[in-house]
Amino acid sequence: MDHRVAMLTCLMALLPAIIAQHWHQSNTTAPERCCFPASQFTIRKSTTSGTVRLDGPRQFRHSPLAILEESHEFHDYNNSRVAADIIRRFINGYPEQHIRIVEDLEEETLYIIYPYEEKCTKGKSADYPYRAERCISEHAEYAGNATIDEALSVDSWQLYIPEKYTNGYHSITVGRDSCLPLSSSFAGVSVGWDVKQHLVTSTVFYNYEEGLTDDHEEYFAVPDYCAEKPRKNGGSGRPGGRPDGERPSKGRKTD
Repeated sequence: MDHRVAMLTCLMALLPAIIAQHWHQSNTTAPERCCFPASQFTIRKSTTSGTVRLDGPRQFRHSPLAILEESHEFHDYNNSRVAADIIRRFINGYPEQHIRIVEDLEEETLYIIYPYEEKCTKGKSADYPYRAERCISEHAEYAGNATIDEALSVDSWQLYIPEKYTNGYHSITVGRDSCLPLSSSFAGVSVGWDVKQHLVTSTVFYNYEEGLTDDHEEYFAVPDYCAEKPRKNGGSGRPGGRPDGERPSKGRKTD
């Protein structure tokens, strides 16, 4: 049963890439690369992941695992910081996991906070991928355009990521006029989140809202049990787990 779930998850994650290839054949006029329209905003996303671990204890190696993840992200580029509140549910029966992330974009470091356990891990941003980049990568190749429900025009981009912690194929679909992400997918090998694994993901974005309020400050707060706190407006070190193949800041074009 676990293998069937993993295979289904793989197919779901690869579907956007298959659609993107069809678009590439039907429309090759590339628009300019774009970025999120606002410097401060919140957005939610739902991700389905299928993984097969390649390292760690023998009993965990080569065992498929399917994960459902809901994330609420808070982007504050005015102050060089991003935060996320994440709930992970494991199909194999593992306990639900609650994670908070507070990232310093200037220092490229983050805190990974486990509020239920009152534990905290500090690490480099590149080691813990969890979000999409602000802009379409300069290395991304245009895959094509489509119209949804005869109203919404969307563009798809794809690239191969040869980085140390994320190595594979990534695709993302954004609104033609808004540049808001609608969906993304990844298939490859990841060494993020202290786990080496084969990984496929399929993500849907929703509930984008411009602006941040004082109520959102709690998501950027680092608790006392974290040894070293970042500056409030982005600035010192900060910060387990599943990598999701997001944040493809570098890469090369697909063939």
